[in-house]
Amino acid sequence: MALHLGDVPAWQVLVGEAAVYAAAATVRTLFPKARGPLTPRWWQAGTTVWLPTAAELGAFGAMQSLYFAAAGLWTVPYVWRNRSYITRPELKRRALEAAQQAKALEAADPIVKRWNTKTAGKRGALPGSELTGREEFAHGGAEGVRYRVTLDGQTTEEAMEARKRICSDFGKAINFVHVEEPDGGEQNAAVVTFLKRLAVEDAQLWTEPLLDLETGILPVGPFEDGAGDAALQVWEPGSGPLPCGIFGAMRTGKSSILKIAVAEFARTEGRIVLDYLDPQDGQSCPDLLDYVPHALGIDAIRQRLYDYQAEMARRRKLLSQVEWTDEDGVKRRGVQSYDHPGVHGLPMLVIAIDEFHLVARHEDLATIVHDILAEGSKCGMTVWTLDQNVYVAGMGGGDVLALVTSGNIVVLRNSDRRIASATFGQRMVAYPHLIKLYFPGTQKKTKGCGYLLGATDRPVMMRARHIPKMSKVMRDVTPMKLTWADGTTPAAPASAPPMQEQVSPVEQVSFDAPVEVEALSPGDIAAAQQSMLSLLAESDGGLTGPELTVRSGLPLPVAFRVAASLVEQGQACMAGDRYVIADRKRVA
Repeated sequence: MALHLGDVPAWQVLVGEAAVYAAAATVRTLFPKARGPLTPRWWQAGTTVWLPTAAELGAFGAMQSLYFAAAGLWTVPYVWRNRSYITRPELKRRALEAAQQAKALEAADPIVKRWNTKTAGKRGALPGSELTGREEFAHGGAEGVRYRVTLDGQTTEEAMEARKRICSDFGKAINFVHVEEPDGGEQNAAVVTFLKRLAVEDAQLWTEPLLDLETGILPVGPFEDGAGDAALQVWEPGSGPLPCGIFGAMRTGKSSILKIAVAEFARTEGRIVLDYLDPQDGQSCPDLLDYVPHALGIDAIRQRLYDYQAEMARRRKLLSQVEWTDEDGVKRRGVQSYDHPGVHGLPMLVIAIDEFHLVARHEDLATIVHDILAEGSKCGMTVWTLDQNVYVAGMGGGDVLALVTSGNIVVLRNSDRRIASATFGQRMVAYPHLIKLYFPGTQKKTKGCGYLLGATDRPVMMRARHIPKMSKVMRDVTPMKLTWADGTTPAAPASAPPMQEQVSPVEQVSFDAPVEVEALSPGDIAAAQQSMLSLLAESDGGLTGPELTVRSGLPLPVAFRVAASLVEQGQACMAGDRYVIADRKRVA
């Protein structure tokens, strides 16, 4: 309008516009950074047409409306073609600001800085890796921060195996750093957790039944990061009960898991029965005896295991005659597996054998246990073994050990780092031998702490819930009773004949005859020494040779030979007839 009132010819307007475009082109050529702001847009092209026309005809009334309408229609094709790229400016700014804040936070995060310097450095445990997705959490009594690790050429398994070196980089104890597989299972990433406080420093009490009778999953206790519970797979629906091996040093909480199982199974109205077998005459866990069927001493256990051998045959015969109808309506005979507790009127039988090495040293009993582990699941029977070690000889042979470790595995605090590899194998990276007697910096004991592989398989320490008094949790609960498939009950164990002094004939003993001693490899000797040191460290007054033999599960000559080697090395000494540890603080 101003051009029209000033009577400016259209050709002069065009010349002026050409001069402006020429100047802009020159600036864009000389200064490349100015190319973006000076790039022509559709509105510039519209201005080129509109200005000369307005100078000649004026921009009043209907003419002005026509000009603006034409300018608006000019931009329609451009907007339509780029509609998918158009966003609300305020949302874009918010997202940009959030991303910038997250990046600034991670850049200032001391954990990220140390990771980039140490762990992700050229000589670090995971060179080129990167921490992202910082997530602080506080739940279940645990506090910490979690990250996603983007790996550079490494695999998730390698990241999990680098856990010790990461702990070294950050000066942390093993239980304060976790490395796990991401939820999506990507093998070029991992999830790392740095804990400030553990959820298991204070033991939780068992207060209510948690066994899922549909899935067979039994939660045992919380993980140390507070993210759920470690759980046993007591049975698999459609398949049958699974074995369970519970291993750990003395007074580490093996009986706590048995107590939980008794409290849970007693509430299944007879569908699950736990039978407790203790070769040490009930001394191993006397709190259970009033609430479960039991067999105490080797003689009673032998009779009970032979009864189980006959029961397995009865159940096989019964299940082979069961009639049922399949999904096509066809009647069939015989079932291949034990579907769930109580099916066909047969309760699930869990045979819990404490101090298993004392039973497994008898060849006939080890054979029966092997048969139940191998074939009993199909008819609703399985074995739970409890012991301090997992030496092949102490487990009745490699076949028995392999069957035990095919089910649930619980490994509590122990002194032998090979126990984790002998039980978990390649299925879990665990460090039960690094669990201390007390939590770091406290006087709180770690009883009940360990690693569990069953319904859950996290390589994270858990702690079994505690039952201080069985009488309180079993109040108004009917004790479990054992009944065979033919309706009979186990016979009472035969009483042992009275000991009579016998005069043995004089035997000629040759002191020159060689004594046969079981040969052990250097690795086995070292492991036996560590086991004995752990036993001596936990005993205030020391242990006699026979006590060491019984508690370690080693044959008598081997136990004495290992104990003598500890004395020779100065790690133990004799106090009368007892072996006493020489340096308790170092071992603890």
